[in-house]
Amino acid sequence: MTARSRSRLVVVAVYAGLVVASPTVRSRHDSDAAIPSDRFVIAHAVDGERLSSDPVRIAYREYAPASVNDVSGVIVLIHGSPGHKEDFDGLGPILGERLRVIAPDLPGFGASSHTLPDYSFRAHAIYIHQLLDALGIGRAHLLGYSMGGGVALSFAALWPERLASSTMLSAIGVQEMELAGDYYVNHAVHAAQLLGLWILTKATPQMGLFDHSMLDIPYARNFYDSDQRPLRGILRRLEQPTLIIHGTHDDLVPYDAALEHHRLVPQSELVTLDGGHFELFRQPQYLAAVISSFIDRAEQGTASLRATSTPERMLSAAPLFGTPRFPHVRGIAASVLEVVITTTSLASGTVAAAAAGALVADDRLDLAAGIRACFIGMFIAGMLACVRVRRFQPGVLAGLPSRWRSVAGPMTRPAWRIVVTGALVYAAWAGFTVSSATAFALLFAGIRAGRSNSYVRATILLTVTAAMLRVAPLAITDRGRRLLLSRWRRVTRWEFWPPWVFYPPVVCYILYLMVKHRSVTLFTAANPAIVAGGVVGESKYAILQALAGSAPFVARARLIGAALTPKDKVATAAAFMADEGLAFPVVLKPNQGQRGSGVVVVRSEERLRRWLSQSTVDTIIQEYAGGPEFGVFYYRHPSEARGHILSVTEKTFPTVIGDGRQTLEALILHDDRAVCSARFYLDRHEHQLTRVPADAESVPLVELGTHCRGSMFLDGAGVMTADLEAQLDGIARDFEGFYFGRFDIRASAGVEAFRRGEAFKIIELNGVTSEATHIYHPGTPLGTAYRVLMEQWRIAFEIGEENHAQGVAPASMRKLVALIRDYRQIARAHLVERPMT
Repeated sequence: MTARSRSRLVVVAVYAGLVVASPTVRSRHDSDAAIPSDRFVIAHAVDGERLSSDPVRIAYREYAPASVNDVSGVIVLIHGSPGHKEDFDGLGPILGERLRVIAPDLPGFGASSHTLPDYSFRAHAIYIHQLLDALGIGRAHLLGYSMGGGVALSFAALWPERLASSTMLSAIGVQEMELAGDYYVNHAVHAAQLLGLWILTKATPQMGLFDHSMLDIPYARNFYDSDQRPLRGILRRLEQPTLIIHGTHDDLVPYDAALEHHRLVPQSELVTLDGGHFELFRQPQYLAAVISSFIDRAEQGTASLRATSTPERMLSAAPLFGTPRFPHVRGIAASVLEVVITTTSLASGTVAAAAAGALVADDRLDLAAGIRACFIGMFIAGMLACVRVRRFQPGVLAGLPSRWRSVAGPMTRPAWRIVVTGALVYAAWAGFTVSSATAFALLFAGIRAGRSNSYVRATILLTVTAAMLRVAPLAITDRGRRLLLSRWRRVTRWEFWPPWVFYPPVVCYILYLMVKHRSVTLFTAANPAIVAGGVVGESKYAILQALAGSAPFVARARLIGAALTPKDKVATAAAFMADEGLAFPVVLKPNQGQRGSGVVVVRSEERLRRWLSQSTVDTIIQEYAGGPEFGVFYYRHPSEARGHILSVTEKTFPTVIGDGRQTLEALILHDDRAVCSARFYLDRHEHQLTRVPADAESVPLVELGTHCRGSMFLDGAGVMTADLEAQLDGIARDFEGFYFGRFDIRASAGVEAFRRGEAFKIIELNGVTSEATHIYHPGTPLGTAYRVLMEQWRIAFEIGEENHAQGVAPASMRKLVALIRDYRQIARAHLVERPMT
């Protein structure tokens, strides 16, 4: 172990020790163990809908006139979150000159118990009810400040007969006015906040420093456990006199919330303050006068009730069509919304820009704020991609989006220049995408569409806007339009569908066969000579060795172990070429691979050396066999003397023909077939896209017979003859234990010699998961493809059943899972295919 490693280990050990010791230190000053309060009552813990036997301390402070006869009512002051009873040290004593004032610490805050099963404002309403019972108070006026408004409204819904009046001071209410205006988005934000504070207090050696700070876990739980959605209905049903006091510049609870609450409660009185959220601390004298006057009228029965409201106010309180207009977010709410958009843009800049544009179009967010939020996320994502390219995986540069490549640039570009370039590129891109999204949102949905309560409508708007952001930049150039055509053809032609779209019907049929044959892995017995029948992870070199009896028809190969040094790997390759009398080109491929992953044709010693020095897996060096390539799918039931050919595929390697005028990029994009795989071809030939091929010059686009890597598959049934079938059947029967799979063959001496079965080279043999690839012939009906694949799997199960009857045990599920896991680990080490040189 190096000194640096030992130092890191010591640091980790010390940190872990401090984390373990922290709870012990924190337990010594747990506020639940002491009662630093003037007064308190013991209540039952609230756990959802029930009361448990666990005791909960509720601390409170009381203010009242010297004489009981001077008390004109009881008012309970409910603080916000974070907060405590001391928040009312200015207001409480003034109100206490004429009222009996109860200012409790809600459980979870101040000197009350901090360990609770439920921190929601509904649970807090039940604690207030228990406090009133303990103090012998029947009816009371409730004042809810900030989050305390949710407690007061919840109390009103549960015990309306015990509520004398309600005062909402800078109070929360309807969900639509909180943060993003959506419960699920808000809940996700609160969950992230709770997780961050939990990590800070539980997973760091903070020794109790943050346990009872203003922003602690009870505060975060209060928001996370609460649900504001019912509050709109409570406001609509509120019968008692109601006073709403709110500042016009409130950055925590928008003034629009007060206006909406005033509309929903027709008997309510609205007092507007020229201030923000904290006027409780700045204007206690004025607030006390307003509140005392209101309480007097409520006690005297002269304050308005819902039943005595004017017809005009009742009409305005009626439910609106859809939902009310959401307010323009400001302050902390705007900051939180920007963080949400920034986080989204880390995963998808397009989706984030579409969402930001919809919010700007609906006047929920400033355009500058939307651009800023998207820019930050895009910039961070771009810089992380550049770090990955420069330090860890230089070979992935060609696969990055073009704007990322423009930022990363040459690997030698100074870091400061990358940062500056990235800032400029992403600032421009964020400005363009968010502005365009805003325009699309206004154009397609109308300014009021974002206010609809329909998630379906909102989703359609977001999808259309995101799609337009994708399409618009491409549609303005010829290159972009051809790439759009490429995408369209890949969507509308099933041969280009991704596996997760194409294979579900085949998977369902395989499940049916598993039930029919009463075995999940019976098909793995189809080829006893190949590990798990050739599902995954089989040694391709071992299969080639097993075909050694047919040496003239098998491409020569040698295994280069991953454990060898780069020098020994190159020496092994050189020895193989010398022993077999081979010259370049040769083929390098991983011993365990799928779908052409990691396969490369090497045409020079320098490239051979570079490739082998980077390889970390067992690699096969193989004779390069020229000529047309074919895939021949063969099967034989163990009870049969001769085998059958299920499929023959002719693999063609697309080319483009130069005209002396167009660049290679233009030739690819304007070729009717090449445009379908344009992205792959453009990345593969990135180093020469600007080259102008000579007139009539043929430029090969690929040289490996793999459909997912750009080759074109045609139905080659016309190539098969009785002589060729007999030759292949003899080779297959000489491979004892092989019954089902596909030969990949190069017709090295030409197609006619291949048809006579006289000269060809088998470059690979695949087992049960190989396909009858002639189905990818352009124009093949989708139903035909499914029928062929289903027939193929039926035969595999039938052969597996025959072999099982003769004593061959199918692979267990545990073994299959292990093989898949091991293959994935190996596959991650496969080198990406480099551009052709």
